[in-house]
Amino acid sequence: MGARPTREAARGAVPELRGSVRVPGLEARADVWRDPEGVPHVRARSAGDAFLAQGFVHAQDRLWHMHADRRRALGRWAEYGGPAAVPQDVQMRRFRLEASARADWGAVNAETRAMLDAYAVGVNAFIQTAAALPVELQLLGDRPEPWEGWQSLAVFKVRHVLMGTWQTKAWRARLLRHVGPALAAQLCPGTPPNPMLIVPPGVPYDGPATDGLGVLTEAEAALAHLPEWEHGSNNWALAGWRTASGKPLVAGDPHRPLDVPNVFYQNHLACPEFDVIGLSFPGVPAFPHYGHNQAVCWCITHTAADYQDLYLERFDPADPCRYRFQDTWRAAQVTRETVRVRGGGPVEIDVVETRHGPIVLGDPASGYALACRYTATAEPNRTFDAFRPMLRAASADELEAAMRPWVDPVNNLVFADNLGKSGTIGYRTRGVVPLRAAANAWLPVPGWDGRHEWQGAIPFEAMPALRDPATGYLVSANSRVTGPEYPHHIGLDFAPDFRTRRLVAGLASRRGATARDMAALHADRVSLPARELVPVLAGVPASDTLVAAASARLRAWDGAMEPESAAATIYAATRERLFRDLMTPILGSLAAEAFAGAPRGAVAHMTRLKAQLGTWIRADDRRLLAPGPSWPACPRPTRWSRPPRPGSAPGTARWSPRAPPPRSTRPPASGSSGTS
Repeated sequence: MGARPTREAARGAVPELRGSVRVPGLEARADVWRDPEGVPHVRARSAGDAFLAQGFVHAQDRLWHMHADRRRALGRWAEYGGPAAVPQDVQMRRFRLEASARADWGAVNAETRAMLDAYAVGVNAFIQTAAALPVELQLLGDRPEPWEGWQSLAVFKVRHVLMGTWQTKAWRARLLRHVGPALAAQLCPGTPPNPMLIVPPGVPYDGPATDGLGVLTEAEAALAHLPEWEHGSNNWALAGWRTASGKPLVAGDPHRPLDVPNVFYQNHLACPEFDVIGLSFPGVPAFPHYGHNQAVCWCITHTAADYQDLYLERFDPADPCRYRFQDTWRAAQVTRETVRVRGGGPVEIDVVETRHGPIVLGDPASGYALACRYTATAEPNRTFDAFRPMLRAASADELEAAMRPWVDPVNNLVFADNLGKSGTIGYRTRGVVPLRAAANAWLPVPGWDGRHEWQGAIPFEAMPALRDPATGYLVSANSRVTGPEYPHHIGLDFAPDFRTRRLVAGLASRRGATARDMAALHADRVSLPARELVPVLAGVPASDTLVAAASARLRAWDGAMEPESAAATIYAATRERLFRDLMTPILGSLAAEAFAGAPRGAVAHMTRLKAQLGTWIRADDRRLLAPGPSWPACPRPTRWSRPPRPGSAPGTARWSPRAPPPRSTRPPASGSSGTS
């Protein structure tokens, strides 16, 4: 560890925001000024200088953040974190993020490499000229290595590698092994009933429910070989005829983990080629997810698309460097890597790769292990070639065309331009989704039989897209993208549609909308799942004065998840207890893990299930209940969700004291919170 920094050294680590710096490689003077909120505004005479200045201001404010992300991406966090960080480093090494980033560097075009190089020059200029480095680096007694252009690709990858579906598929496989296919199918319902779609907007899905029973039953035998082994946002657009200005309004609120510092960094870049303000990633140039110039704006949500597959590989018991594919044994690619560990000796690991990708779970020496095939690492990709064309897009057409090279992550892109009388609004699922067998969507699939190989990808022209719908609005909130008429598989693990329904209700009748109205929608805290469940809870007979007081608060509550609301607290705590009481006997030995906040696949799955609680009770769906217990005894369960009429006697519903609570399929409660 380094010497403990003095107070003066800590003050000195705060970047100097006044003065000038001479930077080799800068073509001309570039100016940076900060507004009262601290947001840096860059004005440069060339695009290269603008990206250089962006790298400099990112490093001024977030050098430790950038350096930490780089270390995580390269599997070098244990050099700081010690033995506890070794599993994380091993996982990142297995994903081969460094090799993938270097391969992408070779695939992107010269304009993109120039952007990345200029950005790196700016980062290094700050490192070389800073009076003091961030306090975290002082505590560690370390100095960051020079930034290299390809490392921005690695930082972008590490921020998105865990947003795919591989962990959810792994969790479903564990559920299948523990509870069997019939119950696993109930716990993994696929498409919930009639979710509201993104395309077309405001329309509920009217196709068949997605049922995984057949796939789960077929997979059970193959997955018996698997050893045990130790993952929202909203955006919307309003057409010009619905707004006060006559031009479109676009809004987006990313739901990312509450990192400190935040994953995003607001800044502004202006040069003769473009003039854009938005949210950037420290360590990455441009504005890939949120931004606008004078003509075009864009924002994204997570599509929950299926672009990561797990393959159960069969290894030769006599030689774990060989794996089976169809009728032959094939040589796996094995790379020996060394993880250096603070406070401990180096750890040697073998990174094993098959035709399906690197082994990410399990040990080939045991005979079986899981390989992950992921669009971002399966082959070199050119996602970053979209970044600079986005900045200079002068129309919705140009912005959408800029998405052609985009591979990962797969996003719901909502965008607009201000051309013509009322502008244009649009939606596109951007990114690459592979074509393959339906079974791949649910679980790890056998890698040895050749029946689950990728058969290319959905063509760019066939990805879901929509312009200027008659509704005058577009909404995406991680819910199902398309209806049954769409011919390709996009995903299975969509978020419940309660945020979508809330947003559609707030937009569908709106005229003369302003930016202030959009901000009010962002701040909306009403929980539709709460409004569904609370009337049932409030109708349970009170066993004592405390329960009676709680019921009275619930009956008077409007479902707004305000931080100071006692009713919101009562609802959240009660729902959580009911859900745990239901799921614990079902999950058995998996219950503690499922409710512990890890693994990510379990968290995502349980969050979706929990939001179905009110739906199950109102429908009197007892499939997950043990024999005997029931939901509230009520002859007309469709009335359970109705608020009690004034003057009606409470307690007309009866809750069985032994009844375990239901399972769910919906994310968090608030209309302005959820998954990212």
